[in-house]
Order: sequence, then C-alpha cells, then structure tokens
Amino acid sequence: IEQYGSDPLRWYMITNSSPWDNLKFDTDGVMEVTRKFFGTLHNTYKFFAPYANLDGFTYQEADVPMSKRPEIDRWILSELNSLIKNVDMCYADYEPTKAGRLINDFVNDNLSNWYVRLSRKRYWGGEYSQDKISAYQTLYTCLETIAILSAPIAPFYMEKLFGDLNKVTGRHSGSVHLADFPKADEKLIDNELEERMELAQQISSMVLGLRRKVQLRVRQPLSKLII
Repeated sequence: IEQYGSDPLRWYMITNSSPWDNLKFDTDGVMEVTRKFFGTLHNTYKFFAPYANLDGFTYQEADVPMSKRPEIDRWILSELNSLIKNVDMCYADYEPTKAGRLINDFVNDNLSNWYVRLSRKRYWGGEYSQDKISAYQTLYTCLETIAILSAPIAPFYMEKLFGDLNKVTGRHSGSVHLADFPKADEKLIDNELEERMELAQQISSMVLGLRRKVQLRVRQPLSKLII
C-alpha cells in the first residue's frame, strides 16, 4: 500500500487490473460490420421474402433431390456444409472471432455477391416450377442455417431473422437458441465444385478490376477474353 500512496481506491484499481482493461472498442469497426455483414444479410432476406410471399412459398413441398438441382444450388449448399463444419470447429476451440469471419465471408462473397446475383431471374415471374422451388429451398436453407450458426455471437438479430423465417414455414418452434446446431452433411460437400467456382469468382473479380482500370463499363461486352 505504501508503494501506491495513501489513496485506497488508486491502490485497488492498480492491484486489481485485468487484461480486459486494455480492450479496445472500435466504433468505426462496428459500423463496418453493421454495413457489410448485417446490411448484406438483411438485404438478402429482403430479396427473398417478397418473391417467396408472392409465390406462396412455405416450404411445404418435399425437398428437391440434389441430382435435380442446378449446379449453382449444389455449389452453395456444398459451401454451406463446409461452413458448418468449420464454424463448429471454431466454436469448439473457443474461437468465436474466426467463426464470425467465416460466416461473414460466406454471406458476402458466396451467398449475396455470387449466388443471389446469378440466381435472380429464377425468382422472378413465371410458373412455380421445380427450378424455382429449388431456388427457394436453397436460399431459405442458407438463411436459416446462418441464423443458427451466428446466434451465439449475434443473438438478438439472429433471433429476429430466425423468427421471421419460421413464422411462415413452421419448420422450427421456439427460439433460435433452442434449435439444434446444424450438422455438416459430408455427402453434400463437393470440393472439386467449390474449387471450380472459386476459380470463376477469381476470374470475374480480376476482369472487373481490369474494366475499372481502363474505365470499361460492365454492360459493355468484350469481344475476347484470354486467361
């Protein structure tokens, strides 16, 4: 006590410091996550819900067999099951930050910027075909699974998302925090398909970068592209 003077409060604060005292809170980082992750996930749900309501989709149909689903559906479900496996390992190792980054990358890079963009026309007008049902079932499964995977680190938002989804389908009852944690289906994981799609994503990104460099708009077609 003599070392820290006669002030007992100062002595208590110094001798009872913890690693949490140096924890930094980055407001800009929070806003970035709000925009890039929660904003993107919300926009994906907002894209899905109106079309599903318009077509009366309530997930009452039997699951479309994987063999009859288009390649892009099989790809995103393969990525989803790989994500389940990796996130489960991160939580088991007490690494919620790694789990969150994996989920963020899936939502931004795969689900929103690739799957939804390339599948938009499947949700538009036309008959309620097997292809459209497959598109609805696939995107619904992704949103529902993301809600459950993210619930430990974003409990309130995922409770809302999970509730909005299941209010229509009734596939689950109760809170997202009472739902069984997803189990990866190894049969749905296609590593070769994931690798091929990753190459396509990389090539697309490179071409977009070259277009920006020479100020060539996306809508202007290329006469030739050599890779």
